[in-house]
Amino acid sequence: MVIKHKLFFTLLLTSIVVSGGMFLFLQWSFDRGFLNYVHHQELAELDQLSARLIGSYTRHGDWQFLKGNHTLWHQILRTTGRPERPERPEPMPQGRPGNLGPVGPPPPGPKGLGPRIAFYDADKQKMFAPPGEGSNLQLRPFSYQDKIIGYLAIVPPKELSQAGDLVFVEQQTESFALVALAMAALSLLLAYPLTINLLRPIKALTGGTRKLIAGKFNTRISVDAKDELGQLSADFNSLAITLEKNEQARQQWVADISHELRTPLAVLRGDIEALQDGIRQPGVQTFEALHAEAKHLERLVNDLYELSMSNIGALTYKKIPVDPVGILRSSIELFEHRFAEKKIHIRSELPIDSSLSLLADPDRLQQLFSNLLENSHRYTDSPGQLRIHLKIDNSSLFFYFEDSAPGVSEEQQTKLFDRLYRVETSRNRARGGAGLGLAICSNIVEAHQGDIEVSSSSLGGLKTTIKFSLQGRGRSNGNKNSYRRG
Repeated sequence: MVIKHKLFFTLLLTSIVVSGGMFLFLQWSFDRGFLNYVHHQELAELDQLSARLIGSYTRHGDWQFLKGNHTLWHQILRTTGRPERPERPEPMPQGRPGNLGPVGPPPPGPKGLGPRIAFYDADKQKMFAPPGEGSNLQLRPFSYQDKIIGYLAIVPPKELSQAGDLVFVEQQTESFALVALAMAALSLLLAYPLTINLLRPIKALTGGTRKLIAGKFNTRISVDAKDELGQLSADFNSLAITLEKNEQARQQWVADISHELRTPLAVLRGDIEALQDGIRQPGVQTFEALHAEAKHLERLVNDLYELSMSNIGALTYKKIPVDPVGILRSSIELFEHRFAEKKIHIRSELPIDSSLSLLADPDRLQQLFSNLLENSHRYTDSPGQLRIHLKIDNSSLFFYFEDSAPGVSEEQQTKLFDRLYRVETSRNRARGGAGLGLAICSNIVEAHQGDIEVSSSSLGGLKTTIKFSLQGRGRSNGNKNSYRRG
């Protein structure tokens, strides 16, 4: 069974059970209430009979006039509730001493209570009672001049016996049954459209998921509710957007890699073909050009490999307590000669004796600082300058790299950490970059639970800020130029 049928039969079965339970409860409640109502009515009639007997007792002074006179007793029962008239004692039949009345069923009393009414005198001696009455009857005394003169009781019925009461009960039972059937039929009519309506977002999610499986990442489904299914639909759309962006990034990544590899390969191919055709002669300069292009291609492949490894977390990080200032100082020493040749002055404002300790991988930290130094060396105009300083604030360590012109616009700053992105001004391919250095830097900082961001430098170029926690837990307030990693 599909979920539509399961949900439909679940709703239908629930409605039928509720309707049947309500019918049984109403029937039980009605039967109980109606019996109580009938009982109270009988007690009221019993009070009328008590008043009639008190009147008769007042006229005669005792119960001798009534003792054994079934005819008069039935007459009193028949006339109870009507205007009272003097009773005429019936003569006892002659020749049949001890005869207690006519043979045959007694006539009914008030509304048919006669056969079930029991009458006892003040000493609780039975005067009139239905045959086989129980000994546990609830006797109701009645008095005259503050003296109990007798007792009346009603033998409780085992079931309703009056024709009118039976007809009324049957009518109510039929009404309850019709109501229950009508509710079941209404549930049947409402269960199917409700099932369809409830399953509509699930069907939409199913169809959308199949489209995603087929690679149609531009699939979106409408969100028409604010319940759990609506939230699930919104999450599905978020997933589809993420997959679409990832697919676009993958395609762009493949295209950018192909483009980056095509340039050095084309140069190599052109130089080799020129040598083959005799256009260029083998020599030191020719081989140096070929070697430079091969090194450029090797560097690009290595950068791509390291970036891909860092993206999937495959780079090994052997973190130990290290002195980050000492690692930065040694990295600067390696670049001092190259910066001097390009007439870029390095202004290092680092403490000579550093007692800082950071849980990090020293090789990856050196790679991070080297990439930042290489980035400044490659793109800073000559003559220029690079200022490096640090700050400690609330157990956090901040490194600042600020270089001189050219600068980068705020819109472009947000893209500098994207893979293969280059600013199409002075910071372009002519300077030898592939747009992978800062992307690798951001992955290294991420692996150390730190933050890295870029902004405009007061020297006219780019300012790179790196934040590490001295306890090994990075924190960041974050902004539009902040790249959280971790």
